[in-house]
Amino acid sequence: MTPRYNLRWLLVGIGILCVYGCASIPRIKKSAIPSPSKEVLKIIEKRPVPSISSKAYAHYSMGMILENEGKINEAIEEYRKAIEYDKETHLIYYRLAAGYLKVGKLEDAINNLKKAIELNSQDTNARFLLALIYTSQERYDEATEEYEEILKSEPKDLATLTSLADLYILGADINKAVDIYKRLLKERQSSPLIHFNLGVVYARAGRFNEAIKEFRKSLALKPDYEEAHLALAILFEINNNVEEAIAHYIEAIKLDPENTRLYRQIGQAYFQMGKAKEAIEYYEKVLRYDPKDVNAYIELSYIYLAEKRIDDAIGLLKKALLIDKRPQDIHMALGFCYSEKGDKLESIRQYRNALEIDPSNPKAHFYLGAMLEETGNRKDAILYLKRSLELNPDDPEVLNYLGYIYAEEGINLDEGEALIKKALEIEPENGAYIDSLGWVYYKKGMYKEAIRELEKAKTLIGDDPVIYDHLAEAYIKIGDPYKAKAAWEKSLELERNDEIIKKLEKIKKETSASLKGSGG
Repeated sequence: MTPRYNLRWLLVGIGILCVYGCASIPRIKKSAIPSPSKEVLKIIEKRPVPSISSKAYAHYSMGMILENEGKINEAIEEYRKAIEYDKETHLIYYRLAAGYLKVGKLEDAINNLKKAIELNSQDTNARFLLALIYTSQERYDEATEEYEEILKSEPKDLATLTSLADLYILGADINKAVDIYKRLLKERQSSPLIHFNLGVVYARAGRFNEAIKEFRKSLALKPDYEEAHLALAILFEINNNVEEAIAHYIEAIKLDPENTRLYRQIGQAYFQMGKAKEAIEYYEKVLRYDPKDVNAYIELSYIYLAEKRIDDAIGLLKKALLIDKRPQDIHMALGFCYSEKGDKLESIRQYRNALEIDPSNPKAHFYLGAMLEETGNRKDAILYLKRSLELNPDDPEVLNYLGYIYAEEGINLDEGEALIKKALEIEPENGAYIDSLGWVYYKKGMYKEAIRELEKAKTLIGDDPVIYDHLAEAYIKIGDPYKAKAAWEKSLELERNDEIIKKLEKIKKETSASLKGSGG
């Protein structure tokens, strides 16, 4: 057999089976089927001359002729007639199985391959074909058994070793996959592909240092191995070694200079490092190579936003609208931009534009609702937030936002509590959600519970003027004006707010009067 090494070839092997008409194979579309590889064709196209009776051989030979002419169903009938005269020759069952495979009758193919193996346990061709069928049906344990049986008689068969390693990976038995690739390396130490695949297996196991070592060996053997550069870049990003990641992305670009995805990856990496200028430079390269890449327009607009270049972001997105691709996402991005600019009415208009194009977008409903709430239109805001939850009931951000509005309005408090608690089930350490829960408790008159949650939120979030305001209100309710005064002073220190100033002046007068009344 011709050696096979690439992990992806397992899927190619599955696809090969479909060439023969296996429309019943689950989750495989014929439009995505690769062409047959020479290796598996060799298995099916062998033409051995079996030692069988003359009558059986006559039907067997006719079956071969018909199969060559593409008359598969007629060939199957001839093979079946051959078996009537000779039930002990494994090769006839093998040919019959191949015929059934070609017309998509997998169970019949399996049964005849099993019979061929029963008659000749050393029939590795039958075992290999049976393993491929099992793999296509996701019967990985049975496929593994067949490959392991082949290795008992052909322990150095590289095609079988590779296929078995692939199955171990699918079955999450990473250690066995590693052992097989180490066996392969004993035969092909100088193969960059085997080192690469071993690196992939190590990466799947979370053994990143060993993976990096194998990818580097692969590059030492084949310096222009683009996939190895990309693999290293991704691993270095995972390990927060962004500079090293960028270096390998740049090497990959040298090998594939028009691959805009690589430029985007570098742009994102630079932005992660806080190097906005370099990030913008690479995104601009993306747009030079592909002026209709809407993703690049949107991502670059967010970098502009982070750099407070709001007008540049808006101009870029307006240009993207002319492309007429994903307009709903562009309107969403424009909504963010106008919100950052302080133009709430234009932000609302952009979110409405997004919903006109895609009325079932839960995030558009959410952001429109949030913006309406900011403009004081809580009645409509609640409607859009409810619609967002109808479309996506498990969005913690929306659950919290609606629950908080109920608390602010002092309405539907039990429902608000339930919404916020559901958000906390999804994100239990989210300080903002805990603050919302504390505020619901406050509105329900549960002041001790409110203080408990608000103190927890303060610990998680740190200094936040709203949390200190909420804490002050709760302290007032339990009769501790001094803690309330300290909390409002801290809130005012963090952010000037006229309402807080009024509250603070009032509490100072009350505490002062209290001290005078007590003779202090």
